[in-house]
Amino acid sequence: MSAAASGAGPYDLTLATPGFYLLVATLVLFVIMFLLLRTAYPRRKRAFEGYFDAAGVSLAFLAFSVVLVVALALRDPQGDRTDYALYETILTGYWLAFAIPVVTVASSVQARSRGAIRWILPAIGVVVLVFFAVLGYYYAA
Repeated sequence: MSAAASGAGPYDLTLATPGFYLLVATLVLFVIMFLLLRTAYPRRKRAFEGYFDAAGVSLAFLAFSVVLVVALALRDPQGDRTDYALYETILTGYWLAFAIPVVTVASSVQARSRGAIRWILPAIGVVVLVFFAVLGYYYAA
Protein backbone atom coordinates (compact mmCIF):
# COMPACT_ATOMS: atom_id res chain seq x y z
CA MET A 1 0.00 0.00 0.00
CA SER A 2 2.87 2.40 -0.54
CA ALA A 3 2.47 5.55 -2.59
CA ALA A 4 5.49 4.57 -4.68
CA ALA A 5 3.60 1.48 -5.87
CA SER A 6 0.69 3.63 -7.01
CA GLY A 7 0.17 4.04 -10.71
CA ALA A 8 -1.58 2.66 -13.76
CA GLY A 9 -3.54 -0.50 -13.22
CA PRO A 10 -6.67 -2.43 -14.09
CA TYR A 11 -9.16 -0.53 -11.90
CA ASP A 12 -11.41 2.10 -13.45
CA LEU A 13 -11.46 5.19 -11.19
CA THR A 14 -14.31 7.22 -12.63
CA LEU A 15 -16.09 10.17 -11.11
CA ALA A 16 -19.34 9.12 -12.83
CA THR A 17 -20.63 7.09 -9.89
CA PRO A 18 -23.60 7.54 -7.54
CA GLY A 19 -21.19 7.59 -4.57
CA PHE A 20 -19.24 10.52 -5.97
CA TYR A 21 -22.39 12.42 -6.93
CA LEU A 22 -23.78 11.93 -3.43
CA LEU A 23 -20.50 13.06 -1.88
CA VAL A 24 -20.45 16.25 -3.96
CA ALA A 25 -24.17 16.87 -3.42
CA THR A 26 -23.70 16.61 0.35
CA LEU A 27 -20.82 19.09 0.27
CA VAL A 28 -22.82 21.45 -1.95
CA LEU A 29 -25.79 21.21 0.42
CA PHE A 30 -23.61 22.30 3.36
CA VAL A 31 -22.29 25.23 1.30
CA ILE A 32 -25.83 26.25 0.29
CA MET A 33 -26.92 26.11 3.93
CA PHE A 34 -24.02 28.41 4.85
CA LEU A 35 -24.85 30.84 2.04
CA LEU A 36 -28.52 30.92 3.03
CA LEU A 37 -27.58 31.58 6.64
CA ARG A 38 -25.19 34.33 5.60
CA THR A 39 -27.75 35.93 3.29
CA ALA A 40 -30.72 35.74 5.66
CA TYR A 41 -28.83 36.58 8.87
CA PRO A 42 -25.64 38.44 7.89
CA ARG A 43 -24.91 39.83 11.37
CA ARG A 44 -25.75 36.82 13.53
CA LYS A 45 -22.38 35.83 14.95
CA ARG A 46 -23.85 33.12 17.19
CA ALA A 47 -25.65 31.57 14.21
CA PHE A 48 -22.35 31.29 12.32
CA GLU A 49 -20.63 29.85 15.40
CA GLY A 50 -23.44 27.32 15.73
CA TYR A 51 -23.21 26.40 12.06
CA PHE A 52 -19.46 25.85 12.16
CA ASP A 53 -19.69 24.07 15.50
CA ALA A 54 -22.14 21.58 13.99
CA ALA A 55 -20.91 21.46 10.39
CA GLY A 56 -17.21 22.24 10.59
CA VAL A 57 -16.06 18.64 10.96
CA SER A 58 -18.42 17.44 8.23
CA LEU A 59 -17.23 20.14 5.86
CA ALA A 60 -13.59 19.21 6.46
CA PHE A 61 -14.18 15.48 5.88
CA LEU A 62 -16.35 16.07 2.81
CA ALA A 63 -13.89 18.51 1.24
CA PHE A 64 -10.96 16.15 1.95
CA SER A 65 -12.90 13.27 0.40
CA VAL A 66 -13.87 15.15 -2.76
CA VAL A 67 -10.30 16.40 -3.27
CA LEU A 68 -8.83 12.92 -2.73
CA VAL A 69 -11.22 11.17 -5.13
CA VAL A 70 -10.86 13.83 -7.83
CA ALA A 71 -7.06 13.75 -7.52
CA LEU A 72 -7.04 9.95 -7.83
CA ALA A 73 -9.36 9.96 -10.84
CA LEU A 74 -7.40 12.69 -12.62
CA ARG A 75 -3.96 11.26 -11.84
CA ASP A 76 -4.71 7.61 -12.59
CA PRO A 77 -8.04 7.00 -14.36
CA GLN A 78 -6.94 3.35 -14.50
CA GLY A 79 -5.51 2.89 -11.02
CA ASP A 80 -3.70 0.09 -9.27
CA ARG A 81 -4.80 -1.64 -6.04
CA THR A 82 -3.66 1.23 -3.83
CA ASP A 83 -5.57 3.80 -5.87
CA TYR A 84 -8.62 1.54 -5.96
CA ALA A 85 -8.51 0.96 -2.20
CA LEU A 86 -8.37 4.74 -1.50
CA TYR A 87 -11.15 5.34 -4.02
CA GLU A 88 -13.43 2.68 -2.49
CA THR A 89 -12.62 3.70 1.08
CA ILE A 90 -14.06 7.13 0.36
CA LEU A 91 -16.85 6.42 -2.12
CA THR A 92 -18.45 3.49 -0.32
CA GLY A 93 -19.18 5.93 2.50
CA TYR A 94 -18.56 3.46 5.33
CA TRP A 95 -15.53 5.31 6.62
CA LEU A 96 -17.22 8.72 6.40
CA ALA A 97 -20.35 7.37 8.09
CA PHE A 98 -18.16 6.41 11.04
CA ALA A 99 -15.61 9.23 11.02
CA ILE A 100 -17.84 12.29 10.80
CA PRO A 101 -20.06 11.56 13.83
CA VAL A 102 -17.16 10.37 16.00
CA VAL A 103 -15.07 13.48 15.40
CA THR A 104 -18.12 15.78 15.54
CA VAL A 105 -19.09 14.48 18.99
CA ALA A 106 -15.50 14.70 20.23
CA SER A 107 -15.18 18.23 18.88
CA SER A 108 -18.42 19.31 20.51
CA VAL A 109 -17.49 17.79 23.88
CA GLN A 110 -14.10 19.49 23.80
CA ALA A 111 -15.57 22.83 22.73
CA ARG A 112 -18.40 22.80 25.28
CA SER A 113 -16.01 21.84 28.08
CA ARG A 114 -13.76 24.73 26.99
CA GLY A 115 -10.94 22.29 26.35
CA ALA A 116 -11.09 20.57 29.74
CA ILE A 117 -12.11 17.29 28.11
CA ARG A 118 -9.62 16.72 25.33
CA TRP A 119 -11.35 14.29 23.00
CA ILE A 120 -10.62 15.70 19.56
CA LEU A 121 -7.10 14.28 19.07
CA PRO A 122 -7.97 10.77 20.34
CA ALA A 123 -11.05 10.78 18.11
CA ILE A 124 -8.96 11.77 15.09
CA GLY A 125 -6.53 8.97 15.99
CA VAL A 126 -9.36 6.43 16.07
CA VAL A 127 -10.69 7.71 12.75
CA VAL A 128 -7.24 7.41 11.16
CA LEU A 129 -6.98 3.82 12.40
CA VAL A 130 -10.40 3.00 10.97
CA PHE A 131 -9.39 4.66 7.68
CA PHE A 132 -6.41 2.36 7.38
CA ALA A 133 -8.51 -0.65 8.38
CA VAL A 134 -11.05 0.09 5.64
CA LEU A 135 -8.23 0.86 3.22
CA GLY A 136 -6.63 -2.49 4.04
CA TYR A 137 -9.93 -4.26 3.52
CA TYR A 138 -10.32 -2.82 0.00
CA TYR A 139 -6.65 -3.33 -0.77
CA ALA A 140 -6.93 -7.03 0.10
CA ALA A 141 -10.22 -7.50 -1.79
